[in-house]
Amino acid sequence: MLSHAPGDPNAIDLASVLRTVGRKIPALIVLAASVAAITGGVLSTMAPKYLSQSQLEIRGSGPAEGGGRPDKEAVGTHVRGLMSTELALKMSKALTLTQRPEFNTALEPDDLYGRLLRTAGIGGPKPGETDEDRLMQAYFRAVRAYQVRETRSVIIDCTSSSAKFSADCANTLAELYRDSLRGRAAVENSDVRGKLAPEVDRLTRETSVAEADAAEFRGRANLFLSGMQSTGLKDQQLSELSAELTRAATTRGEADARAQTARDMSLRGSAAANPDVQKSTLIPKMEEQRVTLERQISELSATLLPGHPRMKQLHSELAGLQGQIRTEILKAVDSLGNDARIAADREAGIRRRVDDLKRTVVSSGPDTVRLAQLENQARSKRAELERVQRQFETATSSAAAAVAPAEVEIVSRAYPSNEKVFPKIGSMASLAAAAAFILGLALVLTRELVRSARPEAKRPSHAHTTVGLGEAAPNRRALSGDAMAASKRAGTQTSDGIADTAHKLVEIARGARGFRVLVASHEAPGNRPSLVMELAHSLAATGKKVLLIAWAGSGATLAGLINVDNEPGTSNLLRGTVSLEEAIQRAPNGSIDILGSGSSPTEAIDPDSAAMLLDALDEMYDVIVVYAPHAIAQALFEMIHGRFDAGVLVVASSELSLPPSNQSFLGFLVPDFPILRIASAPSDSWRAASAPSARGPARASL
Repeated sequence: MLSHAPGDPNAIDLASVLRTVGRKIPALIVLAASVAAITGGVLSTMAPKYLSQSQLEIRGSGPAEGGGRPDKEAVGTHVRGLMSTELALKMSKALTLTQRPEFNTALEPDDLYGRLLRTAGIGGPKPGETDEDRLMQAYFRAVRAYQVRETRSVIIDCTSSSAKFSADCANTLAELYRDSLRGRAAVENSDVRGKLAPEVDRLTRETSVAEADAAEFRGRANLFLSGMQSTGLKDQQLSELSAELTRAATTRGEADARAQTARDMSLRGSAAANPDVQKSTLIPKMEEQRVTLERQISELSATLLPGHPRMKQLHSELAGLQGQIRTEILKAVDSLGNDARIAADREAGIRRRVDDLKRTVVSSGPDTVRLAQLENQARSKRAELERVQRQFETATSSAAAAVAPAEVEIVSRAYPSNEKVFPKIGSMASLAAAAAFILGLALVLTRELVRSARPEAKRPSHAHTTVGLGEAAPNRRALSGDAMAASKRAGTQTSDGIADTAHKLVEIARGARGFRVLVASHEAPGNRPSLVMELAHSLAATGKKVLLIAWAGSGATLAGLINVDNEPGTSNLLRGTVSLEEAIQRAPNGSIDILGSGSSPTEAIDPDSAAMLLDALDEMYDVIVVYAPHAIAQALFEMIHGRFDAGVLVVASSELSLPPSNQSFLGFLVPDFPILRIASAPSDSWRAASAPSARGPARASL
């Protein structure tokens, strides 16, 4: 019967499978040895292939480009150049490749394998194919050039049936490419000289004209240069006058300070102590005379009265001397004021000259800008002339020496190799033997696993067939004793009422727990959900713990028959919004538990979630009765791969007389699956036992 998905490990005897595989090991070893021998024999008929390598180093670009370190793209360009068709034709001419069978399929192959293929009509020249076409195809298979990563080295690989020829091929290709670059560089030098000579003459004339125009405009605009720094004359004059103005302002400030100090000291009567006053040659002498007269008066006042003629004379001389001293001090103070005025006048004169020069500089601004443009143009012409002259001189010197700079150098030449790269008879034969052994082992193991499982379920060819269930799974659980004997009587049977159906189900389920029964009812007027209620109560009457599940779409009517709620139910459990304890309800009489359908699901039911729900209920109940209309039951049966232990078809009484379709349930062929048919008109004996209680529905105790 269909229960688990295909591949259930409970239905496979792994020990028997392994024993069978072990018996096949010697045959597999013989197969692997045979494959190795055949592979070695075939490979020995093939011509050996030898690989030789030469190495080039890209040193720099040609003289026309100015030399320099090549970048990754430049090295890649050389790789593409090595694999050019033009170079391949030069190689063909140098080594007469068209006369070698490995480069010309029109010739007789030089190995037994090739001759056998040619005899079988494989590997010969194609119609309409030229010698050059055949050469190019074989050449690009045998020759390869590539850049060594993160370096400027290029490797040339040549593969041939002759070790010496493979080395000659790699070395010849490297030499031809190097010589082609040198010849191309020499030709480029001649072309460069021819192109640059007129350019040098033109730039020489344009540079002379530009420099002459700049010099003429400088003289006309009076924008001469002076000094070692070639500074403009007006700019230099302005700089010098600015420095002189700064010095004059400093001198004027110092003179004003000395004059003001002298005037202040003169008003206080202490002008004689001023340093600038003391610089006078007369004042110190008159001060000495004053001191002498004052000493004489002091000495004579001890013997002479003030009215004495001598005393009067001395006082008169002292008064005259003091007047002269004051006069000289005033002259010195006035002299300091004159120095301050002279310094101020000099500063003002320099400032006027600076202002005049500034106005001149500003007025010559447009001429200065124009001169700068002419000079920039002349410098640009001069720089371009010097660059072109350098290129011309380089090309001229290279041509004179008749040698182009080395752009590509051969750093490692190819040598004949004693080790062939193909065929590796030992390693390839070993790999073929290992592959044959592993493949044979996989085929044997797969065949034994398939044999240990049940054959694929087939669908009947009547009009009600839906999509297939795939490979039929073995029984969902192992039955023992009488249950195994009952399973042998599996097939479609007709029951005589609810009690007989319950009795047969109990017989089939004997010794098992979590026995699942799918009750499918055609939507006919007499197929009322009350029948499944009576069946559940009959099963509970045998002492079984029974759970009645109303699958999606069938719970509203079932819930209306007894005082239970339709929600929450299976759809709520599958969406994970409620727990089992919240969803399962106890029937009013307490004999069975009921799980309503719940709210209608808004999305497709996950098959894994449905299977997990039924597996969880298997551990809690002896018998699980799932009720659904025919179409919904058919979808459920397919969705969980027929994981039920028995099926009950509720049909109209008129259909019981029709012959049953053995091994067909809901449109699927299900070998070893018990199927019971029952009429849709039930008795009402369960109603008294299921009368609603005063307290209403009760939740099941889990």
